[in-house]
Amino acid sequence: MAGAAVTQASSAIPSIALYTAFLRTVLGEDGFRTTAEQAADLWDQLEGETPLVLDGQGRIRLDGWELDDRVQERVRALWADPERGLAQSRPGADWFTEQVRELYGWGLDGVAYDRPVETDVPWPSR
Repeated sequence: MAGAAVTQASSAIPSIALYTAFLRTVLGEDGFRTTAEQAADLWDQLEGETPLVLDGQGRIRLDGWELDDRVQERVRALWADPERGLAQSRPGADWFTEQVRELYGWGLDGVAYDRPVETDVPWPSR
């Protein structure tokens, strides 16, 4: 089981953006595990570099950082009043937005998004 992640799929699921923004706020920059970090954790467990973390059904768990009771308690407190929680979680919400933009190729340094782009180009011939 992987933890929360910013993916194309998760960005389309209602409430995931808010939950992930709250989670990122609670955990901060160093506590939130990216998909790459979770994949590395999985690899380390499968290769025996670190012990397997299994649940009661024998599934490998990569989400302990997220499901920690103290973390979830703080997320629930933000979730109890989403408007106030979002005001407190502005950095987490901004981070989530940046992550989604990056997934879709927006907001990249060195790209002049305001420049016109030719969209009427001939189909390549063989």
